[in-house]
Amino acid sequence: MIRDMEKRCYWLWFILILFLAFFLRFYKLGQIPTSLYWDETAILVDAKTISQTGHDMHGGSWFQVLFPSYGDYKLPVYIWLAVLSVKFLGVVELAVRLPSALAGLATIILAGLIAKELFPQFSQKKKVFLQLLTMLVVTVSPWSIMFSRAAFEGHLGQLILALSIWVILKARIKPWLILLSPVLGALSTYTYFSIRFVWPVVFIAAVLLVLKKKALKWLPLVLIIFGVLLIPMIKSPLYTASNQFRYSATSVLNANDYPVESNQYRQLAGMSLIDRVLFHRYWLMARELLKNYADNLSLNYLFLIGDPNLRHGTGEHGLFLLIFLPMLLLGLFELFKKHRPELLFLITWWLIALLPASVPETTPHSLRSLNALVPISLILSFGLMSLINKKSKVINFLTILLIGASVFEFGYHYFTQYGADSAYDWQDGYKQMALEINQALPHVADVYIDEFDDRFYLWLLAYGDWTAWEIQAMPKVNYQVKEIGKITFHEFHWYKIETLDRKIVVVGLKDSINQGLSKYHIKPVWEKEISQANGTTPFKVVMIDRLE
Repeated sequence: MIRDMEKRCYWLWFILILFLAFFLRFYKLGQIPTSLYWDETAILVDAKTISQTGHDMHGGSWFQVLFPSYGDYKLPVYIWLAVLSVKFLGVVELAVRLPSALAGLATIILAGLIAKELFPQFSQKKKVFLQLLTMLVVTVSPWSIMFSRAAFEGHLGQLILALSIWVILKARIKPWLILLSPVLGALSTYTYFSIRFVWPVVFIAAVLLVLKKKALKWLPLVLIIFGVLLIPMIKSPLYTASNQFRYSATSVLNANDYPVESNQYRQLAGMSLIDRVLFHRYWLMARELLKNYADNLSLNYLFLIGDPNLRHGTGEHGLFLLIFLPMLLLGLFELFKKHRPELLFLITWWLIALLPASVPETTPHSLRSLNALVPISLILSFGLMSLINKKSKVINFLTILLIGASVFEFGYHYFTQYGADSAYDWQDGYKQMALEINQALPHVADVYIDEFDDRFYLWLLAYGDWTAWEIQAMPKVNYQVKEIGKITFHEFHWYKIETLDRKIVVVGLKDSINQGLSKYHIKPVWEKEISQANGTTPFKVVMIDRLE
């Protein structure tokens, strides 16, 4: 009877947590964030063309390891899942975001399962308790919620990486399962580029610190399988270009002229042997890397402000709710006292996950460090369990109350204020402009689009009436469309208005268009200002006919 009651209680909490998780990730999913941003729209266009023809927007096969996209070279796994969504839901915002939202739910369940497997010495009751607490921590994490509600490939990638870790832990009982881990590791790498650097280190740490002697013999074979599975990516004709694209960004590797800086320091210090060692260019580079690591480890970043990029955070909340800050300290302390191998494994996973976020110049970066979501959540949940196990009714009541209040405050802010605050960052207004252009197109001779954003054409392809075959046939320069029939993407020269003998539409920044209209005393046949959720009207569409 008691075991039946415990089981019912477990499933009740399990379902309640998932219900909360579902609400936080699916409520108004197609409306908040307010618009698709560049990468989401590009994925939607490829999914649209593949669902109709089996080929991407450039005419390439759906089964390719790198998609040119708009010149940023996307990996295939998220696009493939988006194709399935588009098949069932159509070319809508929900379709492109659905795989990430489902990945968010799966991450919650998986994090709980990893918590159970990581501590086999615990009683079943304690394992289940830690599982539910881990699920709760991930469920209410602003980090998880934010990235579950947009089509971020990195969010799907961290799920698959975590799945590979769970498989490794299950290999304690079924050793052959460890051979599945490099397959999942490779699959996660085909989802998000930086995982190729993260997965091998996390795998080795799991073998050495958690599985120990049981899995050492498998180590070389697993790494070989992982490497072999990455050969198709390396052999892709787009691989070199994709690396050049990513490495072209400013980072600690190229931000400073380290040899010159090194020589300057050495000369100032006296050029002794110690000076030559201390001021070696690699130490200077390591110093910058450690500074960036410090940014990604900052408690202010983790629990107060979060990522300043409003696509990655609200600007008002950390990656985790502030109430969990004591749980981090308590979790680290309790794990250090009683479970040092497991702590070292989680710390290794956390730190190596921060490497891709610490090399670029812009830090902190919550997208590039997403692979740290699960290990940090495990530490927090262990701290929460330790706090609850102290059996102080007052502390437990206050903890539950503060967690509930924090979740309510975050949810209220996100669903009422965040959409307006982040409208600019999500390219709000682009879809409205694309729809206005699509509606006006049959009635005008030409459409001129000011180059306010060289990726705006993606919204035209996503929401316009062009078929996949027409999109694939469009001429492209460096994988970007520069002209679509009557539509051209360049600055409209207003002085030409004097000789205009046809009806046209001009689209662009409102101030620029108003300036042209005023300077040449033009009264449009029709005009519309495009507003954003924050109340601003940065864009304008005008129809001009000088013959009327």
